[in-house]
Amino acid sequence: MENKKTFGAYILRRRNELGMTQRELADKLFVTESAVSKWERGMSYPDITLIRSLCEILNVSEHELLTGSDDVEQRNSERLAAKYLRLARRYRVIQYIVYGLALLACFITNLAVQHRLDWFFIVLFSIATAASLTLAPAIAAMHPKTENYRAPITLGCFVLSVELLLLTCCIFTGGDWFFIAGISVLLGSAVLLLPMVMAKLPLPAALAGRKASVWLLLSLALLLVLLAVCAIYTGGGWLPVTIIAVIFGTGFIIFPVLLRQLPLPEELQGHKTLIFFAVETLLLFALVGICTQEYFLREALPNLLICLVLPWGIMLICRYLHANGAIKGALCCLLSGIWLWLFPYLCWRFSEAQVYVDNRPVESILWMNVDFLNWGVEHISSNVNAAVILSLILAAVVLFFLGLSKQKRR
Repeated sequence: MENKKTFGAYILRRRNELGMTQRELADKLFVTESAVSKWERGMSYPDITLIRSLCEILNVSEHELLTGSDDVEQRNSERLAAKYLRLARRYRVIQYIVYGLALLACFITNLAVQHRLDWFFIVLFSIATAASLTLAPAIAAMHPKTENYRAPITLGCFVLSVELLLLTCCIFTGGDWFFIAGISVLLGSAVLLLPMVMAKLPLPAALAGRKASVWLLLSLALLLVLLAVCAIYTGGGWLPVTIIAVIFGTGFIIFPVLLRQLPLPEELQGHKTLIFFAVETLLLFALVGICTQEYFLREALPNLLICLVLPWGIMLICRYLHANGAIKGALCCLLSGIWLWLFPYLCWRFSEAQVYVDNRPVESILWMNVDFLNWGVEHISSNVNAAVILSLILAAVVLFFLGLSKQKRR
């Protein structure tokens, strides 16, 4: 407390502002009138057990009573909070009235014109969709248990309302497109809205650190379900190829996240890159096998293996070779140059069709039609290819000697 004079003057002022006599204050506190008089004259302090009751009677906080002054900032905050609550209540009431009147008018009109309820349900779920974005957050903010989950509740109500609206429209029009439209909405909502929802929801400990994996897997599952439904509607046999192609394409994004977040056995922890390459390669084999079928073993598989030599070789060099970065770069450049040099010839060896480069059969010469003094149409592709190969070999030599010098310095 400040001093007795200030403390007593504050009690006197608050009592007068409330239009209360000393006897009335004393009766409410079950003390004598002289005790109140002593407080106000600064001769004594009230007992500590009376502080809470005195604050309630004088309508002040304990901080204000003990300091003998009004807490203007706190009172302004309380006033603004009360004003906000009044505005929020009016906001909800206005929405209740507007949405209620609109539904009532459509309900009466539908019964009066059609003598049954049909298009009224479209209006009902249309209004529910709008209310999910405007009214649902206000209702969720009313309760302490749901106040922190306003975003998930709002987005969940919105998606549910849109799904019900699509179902109602499909039934009203006699269509059979609901499953395609409904799953498409779920897929779009999962891709765009699920990260915001998962950021607010309490998840089990096993999933709390793997939200990205859950989001990607759920989105992929919805995409595959949508493709399956479309295949059923169209009666096409393209589903297996499409599913493998989608998993292969999205795997470049999904598999690295899964390998990073999902628990793996201890012996596989240092081989995540190898696992990623192996899974993507198997999917690529399956995709090419389904597409080529009878040509797979004879032509497609050898050419596919030739194409995979370069990425697999670079991965193995970078990941498992125990050398400095310069030597690894040198070997990668050398491998790239050799691969570019042999690639056309090796592809021709396993191809049933005759392969020509610059109007010459590719098997006639590995360097094809190189002439650095002539950059015409007949030589430009061979010249560019040869220039790239020579540049890679030169880079390999430079990097190799740079790597050797680094090892010697170490």
